[in-house]
Amino acid sequence: MQSIGKQIITSLIVSLVLAAIVFGLQQMESTAQFIHEKVWSIIIFSAILGLIVVIIGDWGLKNMDAQSRPNLFLGLTVLRLLLSMGFVGIVLFVGIEDRIIWVANFFAAYLFYLVFEIYSILSNLRAISTEGEKT
Repeated sequence: MQSIGKQIITSLIVSLVLAAIVFGLQQMESTAQFIHEKVWSIIIFSAILGLIVVIIGDWGLKNMDAQSRPNLFLGLTVLRLLLSMGFVGIVLFVGIEDRIIWVANFFAAYLFYLVFEIYSILSNLRAISTEGEKT
């Protein structure tokens, strides 16, 4: 398993990659119409949520037994989903222009982080299962 420092750095790198992709798409005239002007609020929210998931996940891996870890990963996914739904609901309730584009941008960022989360879980799966067999 990776240390918490490496996981945080990896999460920040993923956030920077997403920010670079969005910035690049905004600079191209053909794709700028598909990027909402307030997309940076989505990226900041997603980065903070990613860090929260990493910190809670690390705490859970250290303090929970091997049989409870699948529930931890499921719980973190549900936490990410619920907080994301709350964020979308608040932003849409307050009011924002071009709602469809904003929601599409949010969904794309959400899927980007979800793929990263699944990849990081799968990359740590061998270390986690080996550790579970020892206990």
